[in-house]
Parts: sequence; structure tokens; C-alpha cells
Amino acid sequence: MTEKDSNKNDISKIQFHVSPELEYIYRDIFNVYVGAGDVVMELGNRHRAMPDHVTISNRIVMSVSNAYTLVQTLQQALQEAQSKLHEHLQTKKA
Repeated sequence: MTEKDSNKNDISKIQFHVSPELEYIYRDIFNVYVGAGDVVMELGNRHRAMPDHVTISNRIVMSVSNAYTLVQTLQQALQEAQSKLHEHLQTKKA
């Protein structure tokens, strides 16, 4: 997988290791704060019994450069997924 490293100006090959025990956690609320040198994302969930209340469970801090990379990567992945879904639906109709 190719990833731009925020500490370098070149593109490096990075090998990702994902533990088989990695826990998937659903979050339905997020806040984003942008400071002079970093971006803070807070992730949490609404309370089912009290929908106007939220508990923040995770706080992620990243550089502004990595935040831009995250936005671009997420946008590209969502566009690709939407195209694949559209193609799949067109194939089903035919």
C-alpha cells in the first residue's frame, strides 16, 4: 500500500499489520477541532435512552498534513465504493 508519510516529502511503501484481534467499534458522532498545528477528532455515541446526550469515547490527534491526506483518501474511497455500488445495481437491472 502506498501512503504519504507526514515526516517525509516523498511517497513510501508502508506495510500495514492489522491484528486479527482488532476490535471494530461503531461511532455515530464526531467533533473536529483544528488548531495551528494539529487536528483533533473526537468520536462517540449517542445515548439510546437520552438522544440529546453523547459520550465521547475516542480522541485522535493528527497533523494538519495528515488530516488533509485522510480527507482525500476517504473521499477517494467513498467515490470508488459509490461507483462499484452503481455498477452493481446497473448489472442487477440488466
